Amino acid sequence: MKRAFFLLTIISLVLSMLLGPASAGESGDSGELWQARRFKPGEVLVKLAAGVGASWAAANLTTKGLAIVGEIPSLDIKRVAVTPGQELMWIEELKDDPGLVFVEPNYLAHAAETIPDDPNYAEQWDLPRIRAPEAWDFTTGDNLTIAVIDTGVDLDHPDLVGKLWLNADEIPGNGLDDDGNGYVDDSYGWDFVNDDAEPQDDYWHGTHVAGIAAADTDNGQGVAGVSWGARIMPLKALNASGDGNYADIASAIVYAADNGARILNLSLGGKDYSAALAEAVGYARQRGCLLAAAAGNNGGAVLYPAANDGVLAVVATNRWDGRWYGSNYGPEVDVAAPGADIYNTTLNDTYLSASGTSAAAPHVSGLAALVWSVQPDLTNDEVARVITETVRDLGAPGWDRFYGWGRIDAYQAISSVAAFRVYLPLIFKSTPPPACPGPKHRSSPPF
Repeated sequence: MKRAFFLLTIISLVLSMLLGPASAGESGDSGELWQARRFKPGEVLVKLAAGVGASWAAANLTTKGLAIVGEIPSLDIKRVAVTPGQELMWIEELKDDPGLVFVEPNYLAHAAETIPDDPNYAEQWDLPRIRAPEAWDFTTGDNLTIAVIDTGVDLDHPDLVGKLWLNADEIPGNGLDDDGNGYVDDSYGWDFVNDDAEPQDDYWHGTHVAGIAAADTDNGQGVAGVSWGARIMPLKALNASGDGNYADIASAIVYAADNGARILNLSLGGKDYSAALAEAVGYARQRGCLLAAAAGNNGGAVLYPAANDGVLAVVATNRWDGRWYGSNYGPEVDVAAPGADIYNTTLNDTYLSASGTSAAAPHVSGLAALVWSVQPDLTNDEVARVITETVRDLGAPGWDRFYGWGRIDAYQAISSVAAFRVYLPLIFKSTPPPACPGPKHRSSPPF
């Protein structure tokens, strides 16, 4: 707990330098946000006075423990490295130096927020709410794989067909287990319900979930996904009625971990604790996977596997940042995400609006893919901590059983790891995440 608090304190202090008076929970347009986030961390600009040579300036700065790391040609303006978080202190220190004309921050500029050209994007209130367009200015995601463990995925949907994970070591349709993983012809996933290589959605649920996380975006059709670059690994563990069993779910978790999925989305759940399911979760976590799961939709206790240690338990919010009425709640809740009237992909190349924590969880999975695309060396626990520590706090201050730490904020998460691109891993490595034995209880940050 102390280590997690120490990490949060460091991040808060440095972000306060970068962000000025704006807080992580404030809303506002992207221009206001970028005026608040004013300058590049770890650097100031200095203009040399006439007659001051670069070598003298370098020596003078060296005596202060600083170094010239670049210049603006022909202007005698140097880029000087300083300790991140001490930019304003060094500006004050250097402003009266007679060898300098001026010293100032390396201010940031900002392009317009990234808006995709998908014609139904206007129906997707959820993406602006989590400030995805501002986050997309930093990254639209890399080629990470999100395993959608659900009712399958519509494999021919125009907003999904180009996003499917491909098992490159498997030759499709030859009746052989070419890669030796125990599954024959599993070119793009597996159907654990029917025990075959066609994880086709025959309900609608998994297709909706997959689109929220990673629909093909900025392609002139349909809708947008949270992560434009992520791949979808369809794993069918629920039948045509949306029902399934823990053995199939656990098998799908193991398959995902063994076959390269870095993020596992589980928009499903059961009321009962299972040692087998807990072992599958632990197996995936040990292999570096991040798991996000729906808390449940009956207003009761958090379901499994969301209630398991090491799984991000996600509850649902509406377009006004209120709690979606059906969200389950309890000490296991980690974060909230939009889950009411979420418009996205469904069967037969169409789209629909649906509500529930099942729709909330893939927002978290997509955000995890964005975070990893900026900081690929982070561990699964570190990514989870970035997500939970950059939320907009809702409900009672701090953690509470209805919203967890708060509603996810993609812009805050991505801009924070982008600002710490060089030294954030050092902070995390020096403060390893505490172990998570026993049942979840969110009196301190998770992981």
